[in-house]
Amino acid sequence: MKLLLACWRAAVDIQSPLMVVQLLVGLVDDGFTWSNLGRELVTALLTWGTLSLLWAVLVWAWLRRRSRTAGLAFSAHVLDERQSHLLRSADLSDGWQQRIRDRLTSSDRAFLIAGKGPEIADKGQEEVRFLWRPGRRADDSVHGSLSFDAAAGTVRVDLREGERHLGVAGLRKGTSYVAMCQVARELELRGTAAG
Repeated sequence: MKLLLACWRAAVDIQSPLMVVQLLVGLVDDGFTWSNLGRELVTALLTWGTLSLLWAVLVWAWLRRRSRTAGLAFSAHVLDERQSHLLRSADLSDGWQQRIRDRLTSSDRAFLIAGKGPEIADKGQEEVRFLWRPGRRADDSVHGSLSFDAAAGTVRVDLREGERHLGVAGLRKGTSYVAMCQVARELELRGTAAG
């Protein structure tokens, strides 16, 4: 419920300038009187409140579906700018870390991939930094890192939004969670109870 309200607030923030324009146009057309102002205000609030609520419900359902397909927890923190999840590989046989790195480098959405040296990788604490393109444009990317814990068999995926993102369905929020769902699905990772 908290996430739905957060989506609704984000939708209202975006649509409020349109509501004000509709209100002013209605007042100019009908003439400024207190009764016209009251009528236009009620009409604008009902219209845009309903539209923004429907938009928020659609975004919430879309995020929920993405969360399920990626196997990630769905919480009120979905719209946060930074997402950090502890994930586990579906296949923990020998070489699982290299397979995850290979999937990352072969992904069309990942670019500028850089890892720390092999001396750190031997200790099981390797970190790989990359940029991930959640949408169609490469200049709208999120900054990401993978930190491997060989002993526990987990990967800490940390993503944070860059600049100029439209977010989920134009809400200007949630881009890093969409990218997290894409990374988890593409690298064949699943959420853990701790993450």
